[in-house]
Amino acid sequence: MEYYLYLQEPNPNLRYPYWVMVAKEPLIKFHIWSLRKSFNCNLYTEIQVLEMIQEFYPEAIRIPKPKGKRWRKGDLTI
Repeated sequence: MEYYLYLQEPNPNLRYPYWVMVAKEPLIKFHIWSLRKSFNCNLYTEIQVLEMIQEFYPEAIRIPKPKGKRWRKGDLTI
């Protein structure tokens, strides 16, 4: 599984920053059937999030966040 992780800064609709994980396949081991998972920055550091991802998905590979366009399922061009 390939994924990327980025920091979502707070805006008027958000009260806190959070880490967003975007994966190529649904994140079933986190008990969600979505391609995105967020982690509150007040509770987890980036290292803790990465360790949690490696615990649930040992085969996971982190890739750089794509620039300029949305990353669609099955599209790994950067």
